[in-house]
Amino acid sequence: MKKVLLPVTLFFTVAVNAQSIKLNKGQKITIRSSVTQEINMGMGGDIKNSDTSTSVVEIKEADNNNYNAVYTLTKMKMSMDGMGQQESYDSEKPGDGATELGKAIGEKVGKEVKVKIDKNSGKTTSETPESPEKKEEEDQNNPFGNMTAMIAAAETESAITESAFFLIPAGKKAGDSWSDSVNVKDAMKGIKTYTLKSINDNIATIGVFSKLDGKQNVELQGMQIDINLSAKTEGELLVDTKTFLVKKSSRVADVTGNMDMMGQSMPISSKVTETTLYN
Repeated sequence: MKKVLLPVTLFFTVAVNAQSIKLNKGQKITIRSSVTQEINMGMGGDIKNSDTSTSVVEIKEADNNNYNAVYTLTKMKMSMDGMGQQESYDSEKPGDGATELGKAIGEKVGKEVKVKIDKNSGKTTSETPESPEKKEEEDQNNPFGNMTAMIAAAETESAITESAFFLIPAGKKAGDSWSDSVNVKDAMKGIKTYTLKSINDNIATIGVFSKLDGKQNVELQGMQIDINLSAKTEGELLVDTKTFLVKKSSRVADVTGNMDMMGQSMPISSKVTETTLYN
């Protein structure tokens, strides 16, 4: 028994020291993401969404506190099937740019967006934020897409870039846990808990669990809809402890709730599966 316990005890003594994100000028980070989502809105209102995307973040300059970078969405493929409609978009098919979905998304493909990355937190901001008017128009055109985006993949250029970094608190060792409060789009709030499962060859495996609750009011074809949601998410991160660059992120979110419309309440359930690789 002692032969089994000894290596485990030694392994648990490995801890993370305080560091900042380590990047080099000219370095490129390729982000490949795959997301599938199934939504059941009752009364046969099933919706299935899937998308895959490839983005590149290139480090241009650095100062004492920040890295200046450029984010570019290079590929995007999406499909939506539900509510009696089917839509798809593939950025590598020229004709798809003329579709309604292509018009909404196509302009983002190939567009360079300047972002700033904080060395000590990974917090990322965009120098060209989306205008409130454009965001409001997109929300009105696709209110349920906006609703499900609260638990789906990161959408904005800054959020996608920020997902590539994860700073582990100093002194944490295998078996330790810590929590952060979460506020998603001012609509869902809750707690996210991280557990450092292991550190092996400078790669940390971190378990992630979150519980979010919230509500949103949307308008669809002139009708007011009140949506209440509760989401539980379990996932895992692989993080380089020398650079604090994420190598892989995976998660599954289960969502339940109800939708109140015209004096009637309908149950909602959804499952989101996401895998993202960073190179």
